[in-house]
Amino acid sequence: MRGKRVTVYVRETDLDLWRRAKEYAEERRMTSSGLVMLALERYLDEQERPADER
Repeated sequence: MRGKRVTVYVRETDLDLWRRAKEYAEERRMTSSGLVMLALERYLDEQERPADER
């Protein structure tokens, strides 16, 4: 099942980071969207954790 298409705009100053991430994902047979979702999950888990548990 395919998800809804979403466009992510990357600032020109962040293109090197985007290219690194895309290469990282490809080396691990992941999609770019899969890597973005993993990063978002980890980021939100960290941010939503109580401050005394960080």
